[in-house]
Amino acid sequence: MPDWLYQVRLKLSHELSEDLREDRPSKNADELREIASEYNMNIVCTFDAFEAYCVEAELNGIQSYPLYKWTKAVIQNPIKQQKHKKSFAFYLGLEQIYEKKIALAVQEKLEALKDKIDILDVNLIDSNPSKNPQPP
Repeated sequence: MPDWLYQVRLKLSHELSEDLREDRPSKNADELREIASEYNMNIVCTFDAFEAYCVEAELNGIQSYPLYKWTKAVIQNPIKQQKHKKSFAFYLGLEQIYEKKIALAVQEKLEALKDKIDILDVNLIDSNPSKNPQPP
């Protein structure tokens, strides 16, 4: 059985998500940034990542980007925009997935803050496709 890699994902309040997306200083956003910094991680908004993927695809030719149509439809849908603007993932540098021990350490710190700073949900996602819904 292969060793799966993991990612920590968050759902945040509207205000906290905007503070992070706009890089505004705030007590709550700064606490999240501190955790990210401790593990040399970046906090990436799902909507922003989807938008960047579409821009890259449009610059390089969408035929080489198999998820382009699905991703473009998501970022153009106002209901899905709101959902994904509140969704974030911790990346290790540019890597979207990383060792379980790192993911568990980050998850533990976030869970300890969950009720204090407008974190709506914390999830540990593994790279095993059988445990995760796959985009079309």
